[in-house]
Amino acid sequence: IMADRRPLIINSSAQQIQEFTDSDNLVLSGQSLKFLSPLIEKVDIDATALTGTYTHNLITDGNLHYATTAPTGNYTYNLTGSNTVDLNDMMAIGQSLSFALFVEGATFYMVNFQIDGNIKSVEWQGGASPQTRTGAGTDNYALTIIKTGNAAFKVFGALSNHA
Repeated sequence: IMADRRPLIINSSAQQIQEFTDSDNLVLSGQSLKFLSPLIEKVDIDATALTGTYTHNLITDGNLHYATTAPTGNYTYNLTGSNTVDLNDMMAIGQSLSFALFVEGATFYMVNFQIDGNIKSVEWQGGASPQTRTGAGTDNYALTIIKTGNAAFKVFGALSNHA
């Protein structure tokens, strides 16, 4: 994050945004950012059974969703910024984000993927969309989203199973 060409960081312990200093636990070099400690992300641990259309709000719920209850039907997964902010408005063209969905075992699976309520084609690893869940254990949908234009996204997905 930049302000008047001065980098800003989020200080979560002080619940504020502050100017970067050399004592902070990251290094800025040109336009890149290097963390000197592990990047720790928020995980939405949710017991809601997926079914129908499920909306995940990245701003409040983070980039990882762990659905601890087996789905009760096949589902459409909708990714957005929040109830009032579209993901399209959060990202600039040429930016990407990674998202992971972990779903406990069931016979049901994701049949559609949406961004801001619009179905997006996913280019699945191996060339074919999943037609069933992978088996016992926890399914992991790993998605990389690249914004290529206004409300235009390239989505790459991989499905794996952890048992």
